[in-house]
Amino acid sequence: MKKKQIFTLLLLFLSTITFAQKGVQGEIKDHSNGEALPFVTVKATQNQKIVAGVFTNDKGEFSLPLKKGTYNIIFSYIGYENDTIKNFTLTKKDGWKKISTVDLRVATHQIEDINIVAKTGTVRSNIEKKRYNTSDFETAKGGNAVDLLNKLPSIDLDADGNISVRGTTDFMVYINGKPTQMDPSTLLGQIAGDAIESVDVITIPTAKYDAQGKGGIINIQTKKGSQDGFSISANLLGGASTWANITDKYSGYDMDDARYGGGVNASYTKDKLSIYAGLFYNKKNVNGKRSGDARLLQNDGSYYHMVAQGERPEWYEYYTAQLGADYQLSEATTLSASYFYGNRNDGRSAFYVYDTFYADADKNNIEGVDRNEEWIYNPNTDNRYGQFHSTDLHLTHKFNNQNKLDIDLLYEYSALSRELDNRNYEFDYQNDQVGEKTDHFKQTDDTPLHAYRLSIDYEKEFDNNSQLTVGFQPQWMDITGSFSYDTLNVASQTWGDYSSLENGVDMTRNIYAFYADYRGDIGKFNYILGLRAEYMDQDMQIDNPDYFNIFDRPAASEYKVNQLNWFPSLHLSYHLNEKNSLSASASRRINRPALKDMAPFLYRRHFEVYVVGDPTLEPEYLNNIELQYGWKDSKIAINLTGFYRGTDNAVFRVNTVYEEENVLIRSYTNSGNTQSLGAELNTSFDLGTVGDLFLGGSLYHYTVQGDIFGYQEKNESTNWTLKGNLNLNLSKSFKWSSDFNVKSATVTAQGENEMFYQANTALVYNPIKHQQWSFSLRAIDILSSNITGLSTRAYNTQGEQIFYQDTEYTRNGPIVELRASYSLNKLFKKSKKESTIGKSQF
Repeated sequence: MKKKQIFTLLLLFLSTITFAQKGVQGEIKDHSNGEALPFVTVKATQNQKIVAGVFTNDKGEFSLPLKKGTYNIIFSYIGYENDTIKNFTLTKKDGWKKISTVDLRVATHQIEDINIVAKTGTVRSNIEKKRYNTSDFETAKGGNAVDLLNKLPSIDLDADGNISVRGTTDFMVYINGKPTQMDPSTLLGQIAGDAIESVDVITIPTAKYDAQGKGGIINIQTKKGSQDGFSISANLLGGASTWANITDKYSGYDMDDARYGGGVNASYTKDKLSIYAGLFYNKKNVNGKRSGDARLLQNDGSYYHMVAQGERPEWYEYYTAQLGADYQLSEATTLSASYFYGNRNDGRSAFYVYDTFYADADKNNIEGVDRNEEWIYNPNTDNRYGQFHSTDLHLTHKFNNQNKLDIDLLYEYSALSRELDNRNYEFDYQNDQVGEKTDHFKQTDDTPLHAYRLSIDYEKEFDNNSQLTVGFQPQWMDITGSFSYDTLNVASQTWGDYSSLENGVDMTRNIYAFYADYRGDIGKFNYILGLRAEYMDQDMQIDNPDYFNIFDRPAASEYKVNQLNWFPSLHLSYHLNEKNSLSASASRRINRPALKDMAPFLYRRHFEVYVVGDPTLEPEYLNNIELQYGWKDSKIAINLTGFYRGTDNAVFRVNTVYEEENVLIRSYTNSGNTQSLGAELNTSFDLGTVGDLFLGGSLYHYTVQGDIFGYQEKNESTNWTLKGNLNLNLSKSFKWSSDFNVKSATVTAQGENEMFYQANTALVYNPIKHQQWSFSLRAIDILSSNITGLSTRAYNTQGEQIFYQDTEYTRNGPIVELRASYSLNKLFKKSKKESTIGKSQF
């Protein structure tokens, strides 16, 4: 019977859309969070018979053509309670009649005094994005946005804390739909996981979004209130792995996995005013070690070996404060203002003992070559500091039910700095003792950033439910940087500047963007056509043009880039029925390199590696295509996405040998292209009163091809990932949660990263009599498998391997954490409108 109704609904829809010039229009949202609901069934009945019907588009909007008459308009969606407008009447004189927004509520059922709430799914897809609900990821609570993102199937976190989307580290971060100039990994580390409502992964953005970022856009949606009154929430977190605490025997440095922090958020909403504030602090120590094996080809055919092993502790500390207000000036106009402050310190120390010698590739002695074995102790520390300020003003004005103007002005100031301390000592291997200091280097930089962004966006809706959005989005950014390289004269114990390596830069990057998006529907098709134009005016000046670099090309004191680029985008979706949908999308994007990869600052990170920037870096260009199928019923949701991503003029991190000092040296350069072709699968299972299960994974072929120092590289691998999250309701008060993450080995431009896997679990207690409290006991890395391995090699133009490096990072586990949270809401009266708390955070 149900299939027959759906078939009748579709036939009636196809027959009426061509001829009807009147009907009912509106939009449908989730009552709890205000999200638009796509694929909702909207049908009109007379005498309990269906006479017309449509589905909502990806913005939750619908246009239902009707003839004159009186109808019941019924709204239905899986997992939600039905809603009905009774006795809706169209007269002969009426055209299209608009109704107020329909808020559908998640379905609930009462069984023996227990409320069973239907689940809306861990992941929800529409024509533009995938949205992940954070409430299902218990093992990420108490952490930050990075901890949460690492649970999602499209996203990975490497050993250095860099986040990648399908293997690509270059993407944009938006907060509540607003862009930021901050480095993604730095910004996401400062957002409390408890403050996040959902995460949007937008791999093919529409023209309204910046074209910057190969990996697309990650949009963090923060939590917001829905009722008038005062609310406050707070949480505390503490954790450790005392059984794994150690002290480095050479430096005396104590290493542990202690982590602690907490946060408080408060909001007040009354009538037209909403005010919110928040504080968040987190400190996390990571107890680990590194082993490495590197060899460098010499002129006599032997290899210089550097075999390293030692402790490698890391630390991450950050605190943030935010304050904001939203005020409804009138029914049509809302003004918002917000301020965000963040302070962050990421660092690591390394206490490596090196065994250096000359031998063949297998470490065997070579006749006529002196082995010249020497042991070296190399303690070094690398600290990155950042202070971040962001101020935002936003004005929204609705001229009528069909037109809207958004004006947003954002200012950011970031004070970024780095301190690196590197020392070498003689080492007596036989007696296991540290000897005299032989070298001491210090490198520091200071790179403050100022950025402004203006967005003027205008939306025009037409009677046929289509919409045109146009906008002007200029941005101005200025970064200055100074770099100091100091060395110690060991004999006299005096410091001196290494002036030939010191440098300074001043880079301005101004981008002027215009765009137009047109969206609408034809029958069961929804579409978005977009075109974006971006003109970049970039100027980078270098104080010391004779900087140290690894490329055979002349250096200059100024580098200018002036270019105009066009970025088309296309999104299509086809609603088969309430359960099934198809979509396709394509776009062209750009990735402009960050200053940290361009600044000609030479860092000696440890005994065996130098790192230097390349000011000649050019933008990368990306072509992206996706095909998507979605299926959903009351218990299961499945989303299958096939994707192709091709990057031209790709930037690779490349390594070569600095023969004068027998060390590796690393930089970035435009060397070739990459391609990814494969599929991603997300599935959500509602297990009813038992709990829920989410499984996601990807399988794709990855190719890296380029010319690196005259050697033609072509590396290929079949990559796959698998992630899962299981929540089980053990009782009315206890819930058990567990997740796992597995990713295969993958090739890089000059090597391979090894397979990685990790699992976590949590026990959650929510007291029945004290529902404002929640407690969780988490175990992180329960398999003690947090081991990251990678290898790198390079060849000269004759095909000889000039170096090979194999590295393994081991981080201790498991780690136990205890978290407590408290939430209080004091309500006044039911709000006439939904609060906009969270709309302008950060």
